[in-house]
Amino acid sequence: MRNLIFAAFLGFGLLFTTTARATPGLAGIKIAITNPSGRQRRAEPVVIPIAELRRIAPDLHAGSLIVTVTRTSDLQQDAGAPQAAEIPSQIDDLDDDGKADELAFQLDLQPHETCMVTVTYGKPNRILKIRGDYPAGTDALFAKRIQGLGWESDKNAWRIYFDPRNAIDLYGKKRSMLLLKRFATAEYDYHDESPDGRDIYDIGSAIGIGAVAAWHDGKVIKAADVAKRSYRVISTGPVRAIVEITYEGWSAGDRKITVQSRVTQWAGERGFYQTITSDAASDFTFATGLPLKHEAPVIHSTAGRTWMASWGEQVVKPGAGTTGPVAGTNLGLGLVMIMPSAATAVDDPGNHLLTFSASEGKAGWYTLAAWDQEGGNDRVMVANPEMQERASLVTPHRGVRSKDEFSQFMQRIADDLGNPAQVKILSSTASPQPAPAETLSRSTPKTYAQAIGLLQQEIDRTATRWEPIVSASAPGTMSTSKGLGFFVDGDNQTGEWKKRDGYFWTGGFWVGELWKMYSRTHDEKYRRWAELWNSRLVGAEAQQNHDAGFLYYYSSVFGYQQTGSAELKESGLRAAQRVAQLFNPRSQLIAAWEVSGDDSIIDTMMNLQILWWADRQTGDPKWRELGMQHARRTAEWFIRPDGSVAQSVHYNPGDGRQHVELRGGSTRTTTLDIPNQTASGDLLFRHTHQGFDSGTTWSRGAGWALYGFSRAYEATRDPVMLSTAVKVADYVLGELPEDGIPWYDFDDQGVHYRNRDTSAAAIISGGLLGLSHQVADPEKAALYRGESRRIAQSLIDRYLSPVGGDDPSPPGILRHACGTRPADGMLIYGQYYLLETLLALEADEPQRSSH
Repeated sequence: MRNLIFAAFLGFGLLFTTTARATPGLAGIKIAITNPSGRQRRAEPVVIPIAELRRIAPDLHAGSLIVTVTRTSDLQQDAGAPQAAEIPSQIDDLDDDGKADELAFQLDLQPHETCMVTVTYGKPNRILKIRGDYPAGTDALFAKRIQGLGWESDKNAWRIYFDPRNAIDLYGKKRSMLLLKRFATAEYDYHDESPDGRDIYDIGSAIGIGAVAAWHDGKVIKAADVAKRSYRVISTGPVRAIVEITYEGWSAGDRKITVQSRVTQWAGERGFYQTITSDAASDFTFATGLPLKHEAPVIHSTAGRTWMASWGEQVVKPGAGTTGPVAGTNLGLGLVMIMPSAATAVDDPGNHLLTFSASEGKAGWYTLAAWDQEGGNDRVMVANPEMQERASLVTPHRGVRSKDEFSQFMQRIADDLGNPAQVKILSSTASPQPAPAETLSRSTPKTYAQAIGLLQQEIDRTATRWEPIVSASAPGTMSTSKGLGFFVDGDNQTGEWKKRDGYFWTGGFWVGELWKMYSRTHDEKYRRWAELWNSRLVGAEAQQNHDAGFLYYYSSVFGYQQTGSAELKESGLRAAQRVAQLFNPRSQLIAAWEVSGDDSIIDTMMNLQILWWADRQTGDPKWRELGMQHARRTAEWFIRPDGSVAQSVHYNPGDGRQHVELRGGSTRTTTLDIPNQTASGDLLFRHTHQGFDSGTTWSRGAGWALYGFSRAYEATRDPVMLSTAVKVADYVLGELPEDGIPWYDFDDQGVHYRNRDTSAAAIISGGLLGLSHQVADPEKAALYRGESRRIAQSLIDRYLSPVGGDDPSPPGILRHACGTRPADGMLIYGQYYLLETLLALEADEPQRSSH
């Protein structure tokens, strides 16, 4: 069968292996699925026995898994894919024993295409955070109103009369939707004309459309005289519906037999699969068929797999009890044999029949219907300025329109059934999603001093190239969005920074690198460069949002500390004042974007550093008090009980606004109208716009929290700051993958977005090192220091160019940082925090030795 046969497992390939700890929580199995034909397959059904998956993963959580696909053809390409697309999947228990039997999903395949599928599993509290909501694609039910058992996709609905008629009937659909529940509703007349669909077929005395029957002594025998007739609705869901009917003691000619008929309806398909198992002898002849309608002549296959169809004006007029076809409307009905592939065509007065024997008591066929009105009332919304309350409705037509088209469609199905998709499990064991391929190669370990030297080379290259450009612009002419010479992201291989207009929120990190390098080397070129770029920031402090802390702490404050410049000191104090202006005493938070704003983000914990500096510089306690209020509220609203971190909170700033803006950065907004009945200053909702989902943890956000609360404790000695930093640190350490470099999102773990984030790793390493000097517990201190060093060593050995002797890239590129998914490259703040952390680790060595 094209879609239900599970292809042989043709061997196993090894996933990339790693040497350290495994990613917590989630593991994946890699599967290659190939279209062997030269024709596109849309929504190709795939079934994988759970027993085959458990051979690879004995601990498989079948009830909580995700299926994703990349348009790649092997493991190496799959590992390099920036993201994977989730597809709806379904787990079915076929025998009602409470244990999963099959995994089912559908996949679009181009001609001869191989796709890599990953089945990722874990406990529900992890999987369901990142699993999508799959709309219903099928349904099945038993109802007296429809006189039996029904099943459907969005294309057609079917029912089998649960009585001696045992005939399969058809509901046609003019809209692609599920309708069985409506048809089963009391007092709803499904015979009447409807823009959605209705009963369009008259079975009469025939066996029905694809129903099971017997052929004996030249006569068809319905499954009418049975000792017991029973049914099961095995499953319904986004992918398929499965129903089953059992006929016990069926008097079929000169024999009594038991037959079980299982129907599988896949989402989006016009037809359904039917398989039968029986205790009949091998010489018993089964039959199935189509009602004989003179308005719809029969069509037979001429070669290969047997199929039979009818096409013509066989749609019955609307109304209960009516007869006669609707003129000008055509319906195609079809049967394709699956097992056996060949059958004998026979007609009797009421039926076009296919007769066959059931090898070892098993047989199967595919039944379908194609109405030329199918989807004719599907609604596609388009904008129409003349319509104020609703948009215009466009109704594209997708139905099969002619006998020739239907015949070709039947032959395609027959061909596909004879050439099923090939399924091959490649994993020998279930494994976490691997790190980027080049990070897995062996390389010579680097010392901190060597890594700092590589970063210094990158700084020199960048400053030399961009100095003339920045020098050509006068101070005061640049802004967050105007002027060339500042950077955010660059290329993993070439190390070239992408041109951007303005210094954005990240401009201070480049200046901070220059000041750090001047502090280390006392080489005047670094001071010259630092003052050049710093001068382009000075004077614009009052124009910034909360990122005034990022922009001016790492530039003006650092510069003042190195030079004693009064100008830079005043610049730092103006930036602190701007951050203070954004503080809302009602929410006790610094608003992210403007005065009286309605949201704050976790990043602001880092911007508090400029307040701690202003407190030390001026001796005015207002700076410390303001920062403390923000930090305590952040601990309350942003940090979850398990130490995971929300990125953003929205609150009532005091005006009860109903219109809020969700920002993924200072330049991009999404508006949201929301009922706001909270008290002034109270929490409205949380969300994570740069991580995977509102309830997940963006790894850089967790880094901001860890580092920020550690610095807050250093500045205030408030125990809440320390306990919060420890809580976040322990969560982070429990979630790091084997090489210590976090995924872009701790919960997604590379399932959807295959991005590690080295910038988050550098921030976390620095935060852990600081925290190691603050906790009183020696074991905790050793743990944090050791993990800081492990993460940093992984960064410089595996991610900082050159990695290995054959790495052609310029030195000093910190690869695989991720600003916004699914981007992958070097980031200016990744470069800065790695430099800062390495300098701190280098300075920490003598302290450890002295102890």
